[in-house]
Amino acid sequence: MTALMTVLLGLGVPGLLPALAVAPRSPVVILLAPVIGAVCAALAAELELGIAGSLFGWYLAIVLVVNLAVIAWWIAAWARAAPARAERAVSAARQSSRAWSRAHIAAWAWYFGTVAALLGALAVPLIGLRSQLIGWDSNSIWLTHALMISGGHHELLTDLQNPAYAFSNPDYPPLVPASGALAFKFFGMSSLLVATDTTVFLTACALGVAGVGIAAAAGHTGPLPRAVAIATGGAVCIAGFAVAGEYGIDGHADLMWAAAAVAAIVWGLVLPRSTQALVVAWICAIAASLTKNEGLTTALIVLVLIALRYRPLGLQAMRQRRKGQDGLAERPRSRPPPLARRAREWTERAAFVLVPAVPGLAWAGQIHLAGIRDAFFASSSGQSLAGRAAATIDGMGGQLKIAPVAVLLLVAGSLVLRRHRERAQLASPAWLWIACLGSLAVIFATYVFGADPIRWWLQTSVHRTTIFAQVLLYADIGIWLVTAAAGTFGHVSEAGRPAASQAAEPPAAGDARVAASPGARLGG
Repeated sequence: MTALMTVLLGLGVPGLLPALAVAPRSPVVILLAPVIGAVCAALAAELELGIAGSLFGWYLAIVLVVNLAVIAWWIAAWARAAPARAERAVSAARQSSRAWSRAHIAAWAWYFGTVAALLGALAVPLIGLRSQLIGWDSNSIWLTHALMISGGHHELLTDLQNPAYAFSNPDYPPLVPASGALAFKFFGMSSLLVATDTTVFLTACALGVAGVGIAAAAGHTGPLPRAVAIATGGAVCIAGFAVAGEYGIDGHADLMWAAAAVAAIVWGLVLPRSTQALVVAWICAIAASLTKNEGLTTALIVLVLIALRYRPLGLQAMRQRRKGQDGLAERPRSRPPPLARRAREWTERAAFVLVPAVPGLAWAGQIHLAGIRDAFFASSSGQSLAGRAAATIDGMGGQLKIAPVAVLLLVAGSLVLRRHRERAQLASPAWLWIACLGSLAVIFATYVFGADPIRWWLQTSVHRTTIFAQVLLYADIGIWLVTAAAGTFGHVSEAGRPAASQAAEPPAAGDARVAASPGARLGG
């Protein structure tokens, strides 16, 4: 219960206003808020290590600045939107109050239905917390780091540099131990389970963000497809815990970074482009990059792909410019010279990657400057690269039993459901698969070129390093299922525009439309 209170109050309440600013009428708010709070805690740990002070002091400062910035942004947006509010009020007055009420009730029903279904699905695997497990890495890495962070700047820096703690992978990012250290601050250290259980609840929130994204893929279709989408989102959440097994409930961070990365892919590389989907994807990518080193490399791959999707290259970019679908802002009336346009586009692509990558890269930079190293590449293993590669292929392949099913559905879906997917404005499945294969390639290279004996290394870790790929493939299967249900039993409203990133959102007060304003979306 203390861990749940940490997630809801210590992390969720500080992250609530930013979550509402990102997705004001989406069910994802409840699950995204604790993730935002955990990101703030990780940033506080970075400042504690890099400057001075304590985690709690920096956390309060960051939360205060972020929430004040959100309030200031809301005030400015409220002033700018005054004419639009008046227009919506006139439009609502002209419509039938009965029709307005039906739309309002239906939207709220889907909102709370999505929240209830996903929370119910996530509650099932969390029953395992009764076993009060603390895993090996949970004890030797994450709890150790949480205690270091709790001690303040000097203790954190000296302990991370201490060779006696080299076994704890001192270069690992701080999101999980910082959240645990906050739990210790709130409830004391009488039980170490408060930190490990906080990690599990945060993992459930990250999986829930991915589940809401899958549920949103149905868009504004009929009741049956949307019910299928919500059930599929909940099933993928359960599948995530099932894939991780005991590592999902004993304080390990592997499922946490995997869930955050999957959520970033679902929102940024699957759902229709929108400002809301983009920012949610960025937040989840930041969370993944601050959880584990594998999360940082995967987040960088995902961020590059998101940048290329939102600012495409070549012929696709030309088509979008002709349709007025070339970015977050409206198309300018006078087209700049080609060279200036290309420079602006590449600047925007770089910003799409670097801005959300800064927290993860900043931690890696601090660790490097402090002379802290991991042992994975410290020396040569003495084993042949061919032998290590063969063992890695065998070990990783044995964990990816869902891959043939996912490939089969990819081929069948691309042949049969391609038009339905395009009509729903969901992204090409190639984006998701490139992200999956890119992450697997990085992990494969780590095993091949690392220093540890390959058989022992695979035996003790491959079931955890492949969690991300497995959960992502289950998510892809779920998205194809939602696409099939929407294409077979539903219809896409508003002339084919699904507004998937706003699915199951209730209308704003005084607005009879269920979907949010098209101005909040990106083209195509």
